[in-house]
Amino acid sequence: MKHIFIITLLFLFNSFNSNAQKEKNNDNNKTGALMGEWIIDLRPTPQSEAYFQPFVVDSIEENTIHGTFYGSELENALLNDNWEKLYFAFTTKDSSNEYYHSGYLLDGKLYGISYCPNRNFTAPWTGSKK
Repeated sequence: MKHIFIITLLFLFNSFNSNAQKEKNNDNNKTGALMGEWIIDLRPTPQSEAYFQPFVVDSIEENTIHGTFYGSELENALLNDNWEKLYFAFTTKDSSNEYYHSGYLLDGKLYGISYCPNRNFTAPWTGSKK
């Protein structure tokens, strides 16, 4: 009887580890899907012509993103993969302003918003993988 109990515990432990590994692999797939070059449409209004700029994710280390957006290095770039959607946020700078960006990845498409308080500016954007 003792052997059956031990075998059952080993089976349950192995099953738990297998499920945890599958969940970890799903998270890696989610963050891995963000890697690469994206084309972001920054049109100022829905009626405007498309205005494309690159968003490049070079690497992801734990919850930190490295890359560029609109030709500027990502700063303070973090992601959160604890939800169905993969959320991210970062800042960029040009010669006179700091920009705040956040967004999420859903079904292979990026959705985001950028904000610059000094320019009294905010704009939603979408992106597709190049």
